[in-house]
Amino acid sequence: MNLTQSKVDASSKGFQKLQLKAYEGAKPEWRMYAMETTSTGASETYDFLNGLPGMKEMGGEAAIRNISTSGFTIVNKEFEATVGVKVADVERDKLGIYSNEFSEMGSDAAFHPDELCAELLNKGFVNKDYTNKAFFAEDKKLNPEDNSNKARKFTNKGTAALDGPSFSAARTSLRKRTNAEGKNLKLGKKLLLIVPPALEEVANKLMTAEELNGSTNTLRNAAEVLVINELSSDTAWFLIEVGKNVKPLIVQYEVKPMWAQVTNLNDSHVVLKKTFLYQVYDRKNVGYGMPQLAYGSTGAG
Repeated sequence: MNLTQSKVDASSKGFQKLQLKAYEGAKPEWRMYAMETTSTGASETYDFLNGLPGMKEMGGEAAIRNISTSGFTIVNKEFEATVGVKVADVERDKLGIYSNEFSEMGSDAAFHPDELCAELLNKGFVNKDYTNKAFFAEDKKLNPEDNSNKARKFTNKGTAALDGPSFSAARTSLRKRTNAEGKNLKLGKKLLLIVPPALEEVANKLMTAEELNGSTNTLRNAAEVLVINELSSDTAWFLIEVGKNVKPLIVQYEVKPMWAQVTNLNDSHVVLKKTFLYQVYDRKNVGYGMPQLAYGSTGAG
């Protein structure tokens, strides 16, 4: 039988429906600890309010605290997933063999930032943020431009393995964080404990057990546990403040996932390759935001 363009178009609509259903039904985890921003160009430069200034009493006139120029730039990258569908399979109505693949394309587009954010955590003890130090490091200046002896600093890196005392130390570190003016940031009220699969049992026990070592577990429900499979270290763990509007990591979108296709029977690719093309494409990238809201331990001891 001859394949008609109307049949091809109907099949394409079915494929796109599968993609969109999977994309819209996905529940990516990055939204728990990263904030989404919109980019209007090839890159965006972020200038941070050093340490979230907060309110203060007005003395005569407003004390203007300018946005710091110690920012950094996130350059957008192009990402795509493209599959080919044989013309003969559409003609023979053998479309069921592609259903799972198109559903996966939709869910992959939604979950891809999860992978990128996991990589940020993996490299967080090495890669630098706007403070010009590694995202997880010791003696980080709240204002990198302040070279005075009074420059306020904080440490958001540890080396202890995950246990009760090390978790408490990390939570205390977050609770004691201040802005560049010394005002407490009121952190530690809504926490996310991020661990690799190797630490899942330890983390869940710390956060859910009624007793630890024969005593009442005072850490119970102190944080929600998130297990990230893509974490490369079996010992590293992270404690993140997620109760603020800002988050420690950034997912920057210039172009949200969009679906494209080459399905015209007279298109040169279709004529020569006897294959239709279906693609999901976006432009985005990830980067470090506010290290004040995070604590990371290598767990190496």
